[in-house]
Amino acid sequence: MNMTEVFQKYFSPENLMLAWERVTRSGRKDTKDYFGIEIYSSNLGRNISRLSDIVIGGQFKPHRPFKYYEPKASKTHRTKSVLSIDDALVYQAIANVVATNSYKKLSQNNSFVFGSVLHPEVEQGTALLNSPDAEFYFFEYYLPLYNKFINSVNLEIGNTNVRYKLETDITGFFDSIPHSKLLMALHEFGVEPEILDLLQDCLNIYSGTRDSVTPGIGIPQGIDASFFFANLFLCELDYQISQKGYTYYRYMDDIRIYDETEEKIIEVLVFIDSYLKGKALSLNTKKTSIEEIGDDREAEKLLQLAGYGDSDLDENGDKSQLLSLVGQDGGFDIQIDDRYCPVIAGEELVKACRKEIADVESILKAKFQNPDTQPFDRRALAGDESFKKEIVHIAYRWRNANSILKTVDAPVLNPEMIPIWLACIEIFFWKANHFCWNLNQYGNNRVIRDRLLELIPRFTDFEWVRYQILSNMAFAQEFNSSELRDFFRKAKEETSPLVRLGYYMALLKHVDSRHQLFSSLRQAIKDDREPYVRTRLFPVLSGFDTDKKIDELKFWFGL
Repeated sequence: MNMTEVFQKYFSPENLMLAWERVTRSGRKDTKDYFGIEIYSSNLGRNISRLSDIVIGGQFKPHRPFKYYEPKASKTHRTKSVLSIDDALVYQAIANVVATNSYKKLSQNNSFVFGSVLHPEVEQGTALLNSPDAEFYFFEYYLPLYNKFINSVNLEIGNTNVRYKLETDITGFFDSIPHSKLLMALHEFGVEPEILDLLQDCLNIYSGTRDSVTPGIGIPQGIDASFFFANLFLCELDYQISQKGYTYYRYMDDIRIYDETEEKIIEVLVFIDSYLKGKALSLNTKKTSIEEIGDDREAEKLLQLAGYGDSDLDENGDKSQLLSLVGQDGGFDIQIDDRYCPVIAGEELVKACRKEIADVESILKAKFQNPDTQPFDRRALAGDESFKKEIVHIAYRWRNANSILKTVDAPVLNPEMIPIWLACIEIFFWKANHFCWNLNQYGNNRVIRDRLLELIPRFTDFEWVRYQILSNMAFAQEFNSSELRDFFRKAKEETSPLVRLGYYMALLKHVDSRHQLFSSLRQAIKDDREPYVRTRLFPVLSGFDTDKKIDELKFWFGL
């Protein structure tokens, strides 16, 4: 095929439309170009055709994405990227074709590779556009997959013949993938040189941090296509380890291996280390351990994410343990693995939700006691690895049950939980969005508002945390004119574009459009040096589809 034919294969209007369906359906809401999506959707067919003509004609040039820093538990950062809608579609279109062509090969690993597993629909390619029942998801839903990973690990721990375990992951995985090695892997999967050249140009522009590019290294984090390419990059490692007879499980770059002897575990660790070094990657030594499995094997087992296992029903079949509730004809199904319990509704549903909330509050009160009046060890809580993994799911259970109660009865918003959610923001700051979403449930609340205002300056090194706090203020709290002017001054002084965006959203929500401050705000946004801030807020400022945009932002912030 000549270059035009190759590009037609990847960037036809049909494949870009499939890319559109997957980009817009992706659950990764924090890396979407919402303004671009809104503009595209105003005349989708024309915009898709325009992009197809540009790419096939060789005129496409990748754009530098908006980047922000999201904290990790280690107090370091990961860089998240927001690709423009044009770039997101081109990037996903390449992933679409590669995924369809390699689906059979990659799916052979589904018994031991669990992260970012391709959805079975992917095998159909663009034929999916003609299916009335298509879901268009690129990956299978992660929660059941993660629990399959946990179940597989726990089965090995329960096997008394297995005595040793290896746990490891890859240092800065996404940021460290060398483009040359990734492109070589894609070439082995049959990707044409013309596409590899375009992808290389894209990855170079998408690489690095907000402050600098890193040509030749790193793929953008937070984007479905990147998760796919990262998985594909490790496919050969999966194959080689599985063919050596080791008991091996992987969830993205989290690797677990089990064996009867320490010698075998050391042997496979050396092999993985050498293999990754050959790919210019390295193991995270701080997270690499070889340990003998203890006598209390039950204590060694990992926790499932709540709501996805038969263990979530008690011996009487009680359906009160809720995590995932899916609306069905006025009632709610409880999802367990890929099955559903019968629909519950009415008093049974209210009772189940109230029990769920009571259970969660009991767990948290036992952990925190009363953070306002009794000292508790923040360092110990932050270092409690089991609780650290549970806390987000515990918070979700409470929020989800209350969200359901809002529709069928009345939420249970106990004031004594407010100090606990506020303490969680401080202790588990890398998951601050979840606790802010829970605080959103209380609406306008002076205690919450004043405490959040105190917390903002404590997180000067973590822009994402401040942004999450400001999101609560934007949609749940109220402010007087003096406080709003103070917000405006702080926004003007703020160096982080993400935090400025948070301040501007709070101001746009609360400042009367007839007030002089609104004119100053409009000009400040128009003059902002970060294009993403300007385009993200343009729909609100311009007045078109304002209600739709506010609703979309409310959804993002868990309201």
